[in-house]
Amino acid sequence: MNSNLNKSIVLISPLDVVLTGLFEILKGSVAGEIIQLRRGDEIIDYPELTGNFLVIAVPEELEKSTTLIRHILPVTGSVQFMALNLDLNSALSTPSISINDSAALICYKVNEILNSFSTNPGKETDTELTRREIEVLQLLTKGYSNKEIADQLFVSTHTVISHRKNISEKTGIKSASGLTMYAILKNIIDVTDINPDELI
Repeated sequence: MNSNLNKSIVLISPLDVVLTGLFEILKGSVAGEIIQLRRGDEIIDYPELTGNFLVIAVPEELEKSTTLIRHILPVTGSVQFMALNLDLNSALSTPSISINDSAALICYKVNEILNSFSTNPGKETDTELTRREIEVLQLLTKGYSNKEIADQLFVSTHTVISHRKNISEKTGIKSASGLTMYAILKNIIDVTDINPDELI
């Protein structure tokens, strides 16, 4: 069973352009479903929701709708809230995302919360990367191909692909730029080791 199916995002913004843009970015997250609403009270149109939810909303909607959303969303799962900052000149307390954030950073922040919805609390250590996976990730962030990584580590290309698959499953990140952001934030690599041209 895919554990991502019980992780959903409820995205709330009065602006269609923000909903559409963020929806496209969040397709790269580990969410099984993304629900788009213009107002928080529209959640009443979804009475059959189950699982765990990350609600991403502009601060005004969070203020108005948090109690209603907690009441409507099922008690069987967990509900977390994240502010969506549309004002480029203000900083919100964490957790929040900004329209200034890169797609990779948005997915990273969202996946951190979605991955905290553990279906089996006893398996928390499974999300830790092995020493070999860290080595693969370090070489990946330097722009090495699967074959080049295999040559560096004296393993087969198939083994590298397997490690990359495990890294993506553990982090919830599929793109090279997202994995690079993850590696920086987790101090696996130093930001000075990265060639910015390789992330574009």
